[in-house]
Amino acid sequence: MKDIQYAGRAIRTSDAAADAVIHYAAVLGANRKTDTVDVPTVDEHGTPTVETLLIGPASEITLSAAPDDDRDRDLDDAAFVEHVRRMADAAGPARPVNEDPDVRQDDYDFD
Repeated sequence: MKDIQYAGRAIRTSDAAADAVIHYAAVLGANRKTDTVDVPTVDEHGTPTVETLLIGPASEITLSAAPDDDRDRDLDDAAFVEHVRRMADAAGPARPVNEDPDVRQDDYDFD
């Protein structure tokens, strides 16, 4: 489990969901777009719930490993993770926010 640090609080979710959200936030930011996502989470009592996050260029979110506690749950989030990955692909390329327009990624050999 991971905590998404958002708006001054920790939102507990699965590793896969947290990773998908932060990747989508980075893609949206790089492409100057904004969206909301309904993230499957667990509340402070361990009850499954949903948190709606607004993410985009101004988002300030981080991920951290969640402490071991009694809130660890198996979240049914496979459909959510796949949906967010598709949305990230549709939002545009995952490029640096401060990309130099005179330098193309094709100019480098990463292999």
